[in-house]
Amino acid sequence: MDAVEAHGPAAWLELQLNAPPSLSVTDWIERKGPPGFEEPQVPVFISTRVRAIDWKCIWAPDMVRQRVSYALSQILVVSELGTNRTVPFALANFWDILNRGATGNFRDLLREVSQSLDMASYLTYLNNRKADLRTGRQPDENYARELMQLFTLGLWELNEDGSLRRDAAGRLIPTYDQDDVIQLARVFTGWYSPGPDQQGRTLGFGVDNTSSYESKAWARPLVVDSREHSPEAVHGLGGKLRLPAGTGGIQALDAALDVLFEHPNCPPFIALNLIRRLTTSNPSAAYVSRVSKAFKDDGQGRRGEMKAVLRAVFLDPEVLHPDRPEFGRVIEPYVQVIGLARLLGAHVDAKRQRFAVFTLHERFSTQRPFTAPSVFNFNQLDFSPQGPVRDAGWVAPELQNCDEYGATLRFNGMAGFCEGIVLPEALFERLADPIHDAELVDAQALLLAGRLLPADDRADLLRILARLPRGAGSSAYPARASVLQGIAWFISIHPDMAVRQ
Repeated sequence: MDAVEAHGPAAWLELQLNAPPSLSVTDWIERKGPPGFEEPQVPVFISTRVRAIDWKCIWAPDMVRQRVSYALSQILVVSELGTNRTVPFALANFWDILNRGATGNFRDLLREVSQSLDMASYLTYLNNRKADLRTGRQPDENYARELMQLFTLGLWELNEDGSLRRDAAGRLIPTYDQDDVIQLARVFTGWYSPGPDQQGRTLGFGVDNTSSYESKAWARPLVVDSREHSPEAVHGLGGKLRLPAGTGGIQALDAALDVLFEHPNCPPFIALNLIRRLTTSNPSAAYVSRVSKAFKDDGQGRRGEMKAVLRAVFLDPEVLHPDRPEFGRVIEPYVQVIGLARLLGAHVDAKRQRFAVFTLHERFSTQRPFTAPSVFNFNQLDFSPQGPVRDAGWVAPELQNCDEYGATLRFNGMAGFCEGIVLPEALFERLADPIHDAELVDAQALLLAGRLLPADDRADLLRILARLPRGAGSSAYPARASVLQGIAWFISIHPDMAVRQ
């Protein structure tokens, strides 16, 4: 925050966008611990990879890259649920792919994702076989469909501002049909991982026991077995995708990705996704249009340059000077937990950090990376809950995950998290007397949520704090730490504080 104040938002963002890449997740896994608490002798478990991503998000200096990667992970979805759940290095490289894509080019990101063992395993085109007319076998269509529907185009044609296009009869216009899926599925045949396995042996087409793969295999791009790649011609997407019979696998992939990347739906679809995942659930048409334009041309004739897109997302006038009542979004639990860990120091002690961050993933469903229940992510981008939000014509995607059970988990989980907060020496004396509580509550609210508590709730909290013992002698530190922890807990679970504006 000091750096933003010193440099200004635009200059600070530029420093972040051009920051050197931080350690890879695989590096974090091999270190087996946060800075100063590495334990290289400890075996690698699935929890090591989960913690490694957390550590990277907490300590990495290129924090914008991590935040954008989390947004991208909700667009280009892979999940450990149902696949590779017990393989420690699975999905580690996928976060690094998202890191590169966050400040790279979207077309390059699509290529890396499409050749990722993680994605191929999750969306079932690993060892995908060509058609067999004798048996009636057809190529798996899973990735072909989701690549269009969820990763690049969406279901319906869009205007540049994200609004739905309609034909002369007022009907929505589909971006693709089932025949397009069938045609595109041919591109994703013959792909396999060359390994190696845990014995160092090179793998061939058809080896689908991914638990036998050596850790480095997860970072190695897929290759094509030409004998299993569909030899048929590919014609689809209104004639835009035309591949002659016998086109090789790599050439077919590049041609297909070029068509999707150049499709007029791609800029507004990705713009709307990024805006809703990063800044506001209800952007104006003008805001979406400005981001779409940045996707189409970064000012130097280049399409899909993510740095230009992110400048447009984060530095738009609607973001820097919000004045619309519908501006803002409900913050995801994972983003809140990582932000609190960075701000409050719950990670200073290694044991507390591991408890506070990793255990809470299980305790209150923080929607950590790669745990979506399906390829459709944790929530629908256009979800609108019944009541005032829907009545106003707004959407609130993250509220799709809010229910009584989840709220209770979050309430109790945040209590456990805040118990790990370390009391800074500068606050020790100030917490000795409740006379300082009001100033401290306001400072913590601004720090943790960017806004003050509602007046009535603030008054209630101050009355509660005034009754808490402050300790003396050896009991002073834990007593005063509990006051600070109580303030943080109250702020972290307050409904108003879950909305960023």
